[in-house]
Amino acid sequence: MNDLKTYFSELTAYEGSPARKLISPWSPENIKSITNDFRAAANKCQVQFDVPAGISDSALGNRVEKEAANGFNKVLQRHSLSECPGKGYPDQLLRRLRDDHLFVFELKAKTSFDRTDSNRIVLTSATGKLRRHFARTKPICHLLATALFRRFRRGRHSRIVIVGLRLDFLLPSSPVLMRFEASVSKRLLIRGRHASRLLIPAWARRNPRRYHTSTFSAHRQFSPRRTVSRIESN
Repeated sequence: MNDLKTYFSELTAYEGSPARKLISPWSPENIKSITNDFRAAANKCQVQFDVPAGISDSALGNRVEKEAANGFNKVLQRHSLSECPGKGYPDQLLRRLRDDHLFVFELKAKTSFDRTDSNRIVLTSATGKLRRHFARTKPICHLLATALFRRFRRGRHSRIVIVGLRLDFLLPSSPVLMRFEASVSKRLLIRGRHASRLLIPAWARRNPRRYHTSTFSAHRQFSPRRTVSRIESN
């Protein structure tokens, strides 16, 4: 199985780009700080909006990602989210407000997180955008966020409600599928040795039948001595 470190190394050689460390491990302090900030944000805001009933899956996914980023950014206290200009990976910049340090933030939208799902989730196929926007950033740490949403039909429109957020703090050793791009899958994210958090707001946990929160797989939190699987309540 290939990993992100190998992928970036081989992609760099293929592009003929200068060698550079494009992914680094996360510190426990940064994982904790980001998780706590997003957990608090998830409890403060309820992101919901209406879309036409006939909207395509790709258009719906793009809209969910946009609304999720905007909604969380309004209430984050220690970090901010902004679009990363240009096409490609990543689509967002996560900035630590106290010192302006940047983290890679890639946002996806899904209705569930099934640990057996092996459908590809494409991350990147080029390093140019990453190099441009993180030219002065050391270390470069990558966060893959998955906005989990529910859709309720209302005649000609559907109400979209974001009911959870999964955070995968990717590592150089995180497994990926390598074709013309690096991609992951829900199954690979579950198998990865990186830390992850599943944030379900309290209001969604109080009504699990309506929001089907039981369909979201528990995350794993790794420590040097043991592996713990759990879902975080907010």
